[in-house]
Amino acid sequence: MGNFFKIFLSLSLLFSVTGNALAQSAGDVDELVTESKNDLLVVVGGGLAGAILGLSTLSFVDEPKDHTKNILVGASLGIIAGVGYVAFSQANKSRDMLYGEPEASLEAESDFGSYARVKWHQENILKTNKTNLTPLGIGYTLNY
Repeated sequence: MGNFFKIFLSLSLLFSVTGNALAQSAGDVDELVTESKNDLLVVVGGGLAGAILGLSTLSFVDEPKDHTKNILVGASLGIIAGVGYVAFSQANKSRDMLYGEPEASLEAESDFGSYARVKWHQENILKTNKTNLTPLGIGYTLNY
């Protein structure tokens, strides 16, 4: 178990150093390190919370030693939930970084950001094309 932790820590440091090469200033590097630490704490906290929940189930069975795998199952589910949360939050940060804030792009008339362009295209397509549009932009009509 100790070797696994060393390998995991080494790979984490390698990826964080690679990510630091993309940063342009010292403030960006500090922010990246802080976000990485917070993400790691979320995953570890989820694992600990799941392990505690798995441990709490042992008091409800007649032979607790036969059900100790509940601790590992709870920890695994907590880690999976933590990784899912971190992935979702990072995807939202990336979207906002690439396209800007949705409200800011729609309010500014002079700024024709991605959100404003998408809204403009949707309005004009619906004006010119009376068919229903799917999320993929494929038009369809239903004839009865």
